[in-house]
Amino acid sequence: MNLNKLLDNRIVYQVLALGFAILLFAYVNSDKLNTTRNNTNSTDTTMMSADRSETLNVDLKLNVDSDKYFVTGYPSKVKVKLSGPSALVTTTANTRNFSVYADLTKLKPGTHTVKLKQSGINKDLNYEVSPQSIKVTISRRKTASFPVQFKYDSSRLASEHSVGKPSSDQQVVSVTGAKEDINNIAEVVAAIEIPQGTRQAITRQVLLQAVDNSGKILNVVITPQTVRVKLPVYSTSSSKKVTLNFVSSGDGASGKSYKFSSNVKEVTLQGTKSALSGISKLEVPVSIDNVSTTTTKTVTLESSNNGVTKITPQTVKVEIEVSDSNSDDDESTSNETSSASTASSDDTVSDSSSQEESSTSNSSSSSRSDSSSTSTSSSSTSSSISSQDSE
Repeated sequence: MNLNKLLDNRIVYQVLALGFAILLFAYVNSDKLNTTRNNTNSTDTTMMSADRSETLNVDLKLNVDSDKYFVTGYPSKVKVKLSGPSALVTTTANTRNFSVYADLTKLKPGTHTVKLKQSGINKDLNYEVSPQSIKVTISRRKTASFPVQFKYDSSRLASEHSVGKPSSDQQVVSVTGAKEDINNIAEVVAAIEIPQGTRQAITRQVLLQAVDNSGKILNVVITPQTVRVKLPVYSTSSSKKVTLNFVSSGDGASGKSYKFSSNVKEVTLQGTKSALSGISKLEVPVSIDNVSTTTTKTVTLESSNNGVTKITPQTVKVEIEVSDSNSDDDESTSNETSSASTASSDDTVSDSSSQEESSTSNSSSSSRSDSSSTSTSSSSTSSSISSQDSE
């Protein structure tokens, strides 16, 4: 092929121009790609090498024999400040795969200051726990059961309205805590908030609290923590006087009988007309558990009928008279035995007199017979003598 003709060909120049353009494009983009890669690597290096800090609220754990001991006085959460590479801090803050704890396993009951420890924080991170140490009180653990008591302000009800007997879905709850606190519990209370001017029954979930005799709330664990309470509200448009009927409740002492008496003979009930119409007397259970001698108890009056809103008086003093259940039977048996013995004695005396009379009678008869016989004998002898003389 003639080179001059080839160079004069227009297509050849077009192909060469396209090739140079492609080479130039590749060269320019290669510089930009290298620049992007360098910037990316620089950013990653900066992120890895840059330090940051973050403060977290973390649950505090206790290492202790919880079946044997009860611990009070410690915070539920502590603050942990993490410092170090940004990526590690972010990962640790998101996953929270570490813990802060107080080791109490070697401590005995009492008050102690314990230094907090951590487990699981990356060694490339710096950390600071606040507070660094805590003061705890370790006590012997105790669990007991208590009935739920109810408290409310009935003065907030509408006029001519009163409350019936409150009830809850849990009558008895379990309370766990320090032995001393459990022993000081006076009652477990469900405080019911009554809105002003209430005319209808109240049903709500109520938080339980354990209090001592002074009303102080004790630091214990109640299971369950809340109960569902129902407080009936009624119109107090009727009242009625009824007598009291005392009945024994519980197990008394073996071989004992119980009688109840009170100076209060009747009480006044208030409530709905329909509820009061079916009540002629109020049954009052009196506990005789552990009662072995005559004693007096103060009994709170209650009605199982929710239509009864108030009882006046609310309490009465009941005398429990205790006696041996077999004393009357023994006395009766003794009297019968004594009478039988007397009758037997009289019969014996009578028989003895009869025997004496019979003996005397027989003796007299025998004497008369002997006398008669002697007389006859004497007559016979006399006759014989007379006969001899005659001869």
